[in-house]
Amino acid sequence: MRLLAAVWALLAAAVGPVAAQSVGWTKAANTMSDPRWAAASVLLADGRGLIVGGYSYPADRCVASADEFNPETRRFIPCRGHLVVPRNFASASLLPDGKVLIAGGYNTVLGSLDTAEVFDPATQTFTLLPGRLQTPRELFTATTLADGRVLIAGGFNTHRGRTQALAEVYDPQTQMLTPTGSLTQDRFGQAAVRLADGRVLIAGGTHWFARHPGVPLASAEVYDSATGKFHPTRSLMEVARDRPTASLLPDGTVLIAGGQNGASEPAEAERFDPKTETFTLLPSPLTTPRMAHSAEGLPDGSVLLSGGWSTALGATTGSAEVYNPVAQTFTALPVCPLNTHDQTLLVFPSGLALVAGGKQASAGAETSLATGYTTQFVRQ
Repeated sequence: MRLLAAVWALLAAAVGPVAAQSVGWTKAANTMSDPRWAAASVLLADGRGLIVGGYSYPADRCVASADEFNPETRRFIPCRGHLVVPRNFASASLLPDGKVLIAGGYNTVLGSLDTAEVFDPATQTFTLLPGRLQTPRELFTATTLADGRVLIAGGFNTHRGRTQALAEVYDPQTQMLTPTGSLTQDRFGQAAVRLADGRVLIAGGTHWFARHPGVPLASAEVYDSATGKFHPTRSLMEVARDRPTASLLPDGTVLIAGGQNGASEPAEAERFDPKTETFTLLPSPLTTPRMAHSAEGLPDGSVLLSGGWSTALGATTGSAEVYNPVAQTFTALPVCPLNTHDQTLLVFPSGLALVAGGKQASAGAETSLATGYTTQFVRQ
């Protein structure tokens, strides 16, 4: 697996990113422990994937179970331990020692959460942190900084009925959560990515408070861990976007794609240049407009986008596509049978991609799924 990943990296460095080609979707050998909508997920240091929590429509509650996914056997393995607090719309961040920080989220009884816990892959157990987040939050962003700390920003607080601008940093050495500078705009459902220079881009989302309509945002801002402060980017995004994705590209720019602007999803995607802090529309649109989708970089530098909600369809979509950063084009892939939004998407170093769980919705009917599908990417 590591050798193949190294070969991909060397090829990309020599000839530049080349669009990857999916060989089609294959159903995973088994299912997860529970159906999961808006679960937290992350690649573990040993190459497996972790999928934890989420909301189960059949159970009518958030679940505490977790599964690991083995990319070699393509099977889900139930974790021995369970979350101390069941949650969905939480974050999962890999820490320098191989453990995982699970923070915030929503609980069907408690509402937005201010608790966090740490998962230890060696024992497959979860331990609640003694300290709490400075505010309950869900649909926030958690971004690992260059020094291994985790920046937690924004989100929605059901107890106050509004979005927030508060941010904090988790230090895995001290296990402490410390307030840092606040966002320049309160928001939830935003996208975030660590830039090549170590700063963090926060883009889009929605400003919302009780009894007022939500406002999709075109604003974006950058966090500098050296100063602990956010500042607005020099330009707005070309399109306001709620629930977009942000993906770092090999040249250091960022792909901003999808999301919702009012009653529809924009087909236009754009690119953020960290040097000028400006956004530029891409020449080619998405093959399928989508929001609440998933996006992950592939080993060759291209980006896989999968699933999401489509207003045009009035349903969730199983469509998938790949963005080629050299040609600046999107290419449709075979449709995945898993047509959900807020699904898990994990891309392993071998080029294997897993989509799992999420909410399936159509004609007013909603459910969450426990199934997963994989596809292997190869260079064209």
